[in-house]
Amino acid sequence: GHLGLNLAFSNLLNVFYNVLWSIKGRSNMNKFIKLNLSFISAICILMVPSFYSSGSEAAASDVIEEVIVTARKREESLLDIPESVQAIGGADIDRQNIKTLEDVGFLIPNLNLSTRADGFANVSIRGLGSFGNTQGVGFYLDDVQLFSDASSRFGDLERIEVLKGPQGTLYGGSNIGGAIKFVSARPDPSSSSKRVKAILGEQGVADGEISINSPMENDWAMRLFAFGSTNDGYLVNPNSPRVNGLASTNDPDIGKSEESGLRISVAGPVNDSLSAYASFRWNDYEGPNNHWIRELDKNSLQHPNTVDTTTNPRHERDTISTMLELTWAYDGMDVTSVTSHTDTESTRYSDLDISQEYLLDLIRPEDMKVFTQELRFTSTDDGPIQWLGGLYYSMYEEKMRSELIWWNTEAVGDNFTGPLGCAAGMDTCSGVWAGETLTLAQEQMSLRTPFEMRDRDKSHLAAFANMTSTYDDWELGLGLRIDKWENESTNLDSGFSSGQKETEILPKLSLTRFREDGSIVYFTASKGYEPGGFNMSSLSGSASLLGFDKEEATSFEIGLKGRSEDGKTSYSVAAFSIAYDDRQVEYHIDEGEDGIVEGIINMGDSEQSGLEVDFTHRVSDFVNISFSAGWVDAEWKDGAVAGGVDLGGNTPPVVPNSGINFTADYLKPVNNGNNLAASFQLSHTGSYEGLQAWDPVTNPSYTLVNAQIGQTSEDWEVMLNVKNLFDEEYYMDVQHFPNYYLLDGGDSIVIGTLGQPRLVTLSFNYFF
Repeated sequence: GHLGLNLAFSNLLNVFYNVLWSIKGRSNMNKFIKLNLSFISAICILMVPSFYSSGSEAAASDVIEEVIVTARKREESLLDIPESVQAIGGADIDRQNIKTLEDVGFLIPNLNLSTRADGFANVSIRGLGSFGNTQGVGFYLDDVQLFSDASSRFGDLERIEVLKGPQGTLYGGSNIGGAIKFVSARPDPSSSSKRVKAILGEQGVADGEISINSPMENDWAMRLFAFGSTNDGYLVNPNSPRVNGLASTNDPDIGKSEESGLRISVAGPVNDSLSAYASFRWNDYEGPNNHWIRELDKNSLQHPNTVDTTTNPRHERDTISTMLELTWAYDGMDVTSVTSHTDTESTRYSDLDISQEYLLDLIRPEDMKVFTQELRFTSTDDGPIQWLGGLYYSMYEEKMRSELIWWNTEAVGDNFTGPLGCAAGMDTCSGVWAGETLTLAQEQMSLRTPFEMRDRDKSHLAAFANMTSTYDDWELGLGLRIDKWENESTNLDSGFSSGQKETEILPKLSLTRFREDGSIVYFTASKGYEPGGFNMSSLSGSASLLGFDKEEATSFEIGLKGRSEDGKTSYSVAAFSIAYDDRQVEYHIDEGEDGIVEGIINMGDSEQSGLEVDFTHRVSDFVNISFSAGWVDAEWKDGAVAGGVDLGGNTPPVVPNSGINFTADYLKPVNNGNNLAASFQLSHTGSYEGLQAWDPVTNPSYTLVNAQIGQTSEDWEVMLNVKNLFDEEYYMDVQHFPNYYLLDGGDSIVIGTLGQPRLVTLSFNYFF
């Protein structure tokens, strides 16, 4: 048996070696990979027998570790919170290489999460929120809400928390479906640590990151996280000839991406009562934009990996963010101030006709500035009444200068290399990205018309409070938020300006019973909302801004949480019912000469109910398993109308009917401080209707399997990683879209964002 596992592990490494050997067009990188991978593989293969030769094994914990979260803005055990919260720990984040939104979404049932084709976040929880331009779920990094770059890579995380259900009371607007919190590892003055990690693999994957924690004088400490990554992607531009027989010369790796960033933070005491935490974050991203797969038959999706466009659509985004947290410790109370400023510049270029013909393109330069300020008061004594309250302000300023580019295909000759005026083989052009105008020759071949020429300011001013009171075996929780929001929008093309503002009252109530066995039974009622706004494009010649109203959700949840007497099992069960009113839905309409119109409307009311279970068990000293599942039944109520058709009884968009996740982790200590580590994750996403509420496209269910195996020690870790082990074909989103390339017939096509095919990588961690 030992020999069999040894050979199996050896074969896996050899397969990975051969895959990397076959990567084309990167001879120098291939030589580097081959030499280093050969060395690492040999070391791993020689050390496999040591996993089984040890007669003594290090003691391991035989209970499930308690998980501490800050879902209610104070540190608490996850099993004591009367609502559905799931957490992914830092060790799992690192070992499973969780780096993207998709990675997070696959691990949490009833969380539908991915990166939009334009780099922003697609997310819904329990069917609340929506894909596209609506938000509905809040993203946070260290208590700072992310409005402009939630899909950035953060890294060096202590955990990720997923809060399900409306979180309006403590978190405010744009949290109608819940909140996703990235909690970074903070500077630690008690010890010095350093970590470097490298990943190499298929698709030209080359990824490196470093984390450093350095103590300083007077109990201060500094922490640094930095990373850089490149990926050729899995999509291909075949550069097919146009109807005039000419062809473009784009890089065939249309999904190529590069991303780098760093976060520097310092923390320590200012004096006996005041402590500070400050961080600076920079992220730079360049990758594909709206790299949709073009399908002609919505009933038989083929999942090709080709994107045959005139020019490779690209997205460039640069973010700089600063954050300062000050905490004053008083007798029985902490006062915390959290201030942040984020500046994101983004430019997206799309080939809207999604074909090799020069027909219609879109360029979207966008500048986003966000300022937030929170002042929070939190009780710190051990009495039966715990409370917190505070004030919150945010200002989101957005400037968009997007234009449609209509091409004169007859004027496009053999020497023309694309709408960006790039030299052959280039992916981007600094002139256009910097906002410079096209040359005279290019202008003669194109007509540019305004699409979204806008300035938009969105603000929140809120006061909030939450209190829990314990009496014997009962706890009563009461929360309230008064949230005033404003949206001021100006269409610079038409000159029209409009504004909306309202004050929302967002209550929350929970009742918890603590049982003798340590478990809790709870009931929670909560309310959330998403603010209204304005569409910059008119419909059918409308001479004013087309507005849409806020949407609201009221949720009722009952649940059970606990752990077994021996501490080896933890569990939670929750049932919920949600009334979702004036639901915001994105649409795309072809208005002929006015081009494509994109916007948001209030479609109507829906209702959904469901069940969730979460179970974790310590099988032995070395094996953990966890199982979680969720089911949602959602439908439009009568009166939800689209195209003159009442949608009552139909399923709203982007609500998977089920989700299942199973994870098994194996970590066996052996001699010389080494460990055999293996992990397996199975994730199933049920079928759901695509983005548009009328005449939707059904996205079929899919099941993904990820696996890791390797060796760890106190100082290093080497892991073989496989994503999508069985090479499942799937889309992360699908919808109808106007068909500008009419030669293949039909007024509309189906577009989708293709999911990650099988990907094999090798990662190496070194701690010092």
